[in-house]
Amino acid sequence: MRLSTIRKVEDILRDYPKIHKYIEDREQELRYPVKPADDNVGGGKAQYKYGSQTLDILITIDDDRCINTLRRQQNVITDCLDDAGKDTEVIINELYFRKRPQYTIDGLIANHLINVSRRNAFRLKNSFIKECAKGFGLYDID
Repeated sequence: MRLSTIRKVEDILRDYPKIHKYIEDREQELRYPVKPADDNVGGGKAQYKYGSQTLDILITIDDDRCINTLRRQQNVITDCLDDAGKDTEVIINELYFRKRPQYTIDGLIANHLINVSRRNAFRLKNSFIKECAKGFGLYDID
């Protein structure tokens, strides 16, 4: 797998704890758009649409590419975490999900937070990243 792909997946993993907030913020942007000031003094309102503004907002939220991408990323990571073992979860939580990680993989092993060898710990981390990349559509060669 290319290093750029690994870095991209790692960036997405670091954003995973904040994805819910990103989705919420984007929905708020769509619900309450900032309207520019109308400099057209004396102009009419001929283009104003009456009716189903709520429906228009819901359709916009459902069709929003940014929200759909964030939800897909969230689902892929959640599915990969569900399939991962306990040691893999500890590694991923410590390296990517914590705001300020305390340990490296060597620190996790030395403090007996994971019960695998160093080589196996890196293998678990890399296989998790590879599975996420496949879910994101960034890696399709097996």
